[in-house]
Amino acid sequence: MPASPKHGGAVIEPRSYTSNPRKFAHTGSRLRVGPIETPQAGAAELQHVLSNTIREYLLDNNTTLKAFCDQRELPEGLSYERLYRISNGTTMMGLTDVMFWTAIISTFGATLATTINNLARDLALDGSATAL
Repeated sequence: MPASPKHGGAVIEPRSYTSNPRKFAHTGSRLRVGPIETPQAGAAELQHVLSNTIREYLLDNNTTLKAFCDQRELPEGLSYERLYRISNGTTMMGLTDVMFWTAIISTFGATLATTINNLARDLALDGSATAL
């Protein structure tokens, strides 16, 4: 069962939106089968796809997240620890993180746009959602 958003905002633990937290960012399949019923579930699916994109980029470049972070000066507010928590779904990705990875991975912006459009089609807050 997904954790409720924290008081005062919509901060979620994305990996709580799957029955198997180890699946987060380690598979190309959706976190859950069926329609996306809440914006939080859609955000978790989006972060799952983006984290998977980052993982594949690191693999394609024969590096780890730790080595990647050690080889560059990260912008203020970003750290290996934060990026690690985002990659395993324990911390919610923010717009700063999205902009950082968009500047690093040439296909990141297109992946973001395509994924968010696909997820938005599936999110019907009036109860008429259909599976992707």
